[in-house]
Amino acid sequence: MHMSSTSSTKNAHMFIHCALARTLIVSSLALALLACDKPSEQPASPDAARPTERVDAPPSSADATPTLEAQPAAVAPTRPASFADIVEGARPAVINIYTRTRVRAKKQNPFIPFAPRDQVGESLGSGFIIDASGLALTNHHVIKNATDIEVRLLDERMFKAKVVGQDPKTDTALIQIETKGEELPSLELGDSQKLRVGDWVIAIGNPLGLSSSVTAGIASATGRKHVPLGGELVYQDFIQTDASINPGNSGGALINTAGEVVGINTAISAEAQGIGFAIPINMVKELLPQLKQGKVKRSWLGIYIKEVPGALAKQLGIPKRGALITDVVPGGPADLAKLRRGDVLLEVDNEALKDSAHLSWIAGHKGVGKSIDITLQRGGQLMKTRLKLGALPD
Repeated sequence: MHMSSTSSTKNAHMFIHCALARTLIVSSLALALLACDKPSEQPASPDAARPTERVDAPPSSADATPTLEAQPAAVAPTRPASFADIVEGARPAVINIYTRTRVRAKKQNPFIPFAPRDQVGESLGSGFIIDASGLALTNHHVIKNATDIEVRLLDERMFKAKVVGQDPKTDTALIQIETKGEELPSLELGDSQKLRVGDWVIAIGNPLGLSSSVTAGIASATGRKHVPLGGELVYQDFIQTDASINPGNSGGALINTAGEVVGINTAISAEAQGIGFAIPINMVKELLPQLKQGKVKRSWLGIYIKEVPGALAKQLGIPKRGALITDVVPGGPADLAKLRRGDVLLEVDNEALKDSAHLSWIAGHKGVGKSIDITLQRGGQLMKTRLKLGALPD
């Protein structure tokens, strides 16, 4: 019995030890699994760090976590914060133009009392200086028939001026301010061809006699033609803008955000708000050499033209562009070159014609006596010819 009791006791002790051992093994395995599941606090390599991490100060301990900051989204530039710097540089070169026009009264019977005397008209306009010597640009209609011209600068200095050259067909004029050798501030002429619809522009002038007024807007359109302005204006390629232009602004500068002149403010639409027109400065730059000589002499094709109708373009299988000849002046350059009514002119010197106005400008400014190559469509036949430009009759 005694031996039997002792054996049972030993067996019980062995069972307890085995159970404890199994418990320890299970606990160790659980701890090991937990350790494997815990995320690592350090990146595996420097390349694993996020590109947007920024640490403003060294961590105080190895366990410090870097601070992540979101990068701001790129924002497209909008309206400039201010045009003040541009205007400050440009305004001194923009001038007030005062003109007097004397209209002679009709001859009256000297025995009739209170016979009318000569009438004197006064007008205001704007202009801008393009050379330190005092050369300035303005509109033809500002100085037309003027017998006296005075200009006033931003600093209140007053000078006499005289007309150097003028061109009614583009409504441009060049005047010389009589400075007696004194240098004046001037503006740089830009490239109106680079002006895009939507670009900011600034108009500076003297609307309603309010000297040196500044308005800003955008180029609403370019290449505007067939604007019903009347008068002698023939060649149109206007910049349209919503920068406020009012009577008295005529002849003032339309400038870009680089402070360069891109146009001469010329006209407004009386039936609308925010529609003004400016002559592109590239057109004026082409005329400047002749304006300095006093008169613009234009070359001439000797034809009457209009836009190409869509039906005709479709019938001939050509793009709706170029110019359709509606008549030929007998004995003119086109007549001598055997051009005919119904011909569609497509190119001049390998330059594609946009429309009839484009042809008028090219033909008028290539130069008297210059020979040009013309590509034309006659019926279903594409042809080329060469002719010599004549002088536009007065």
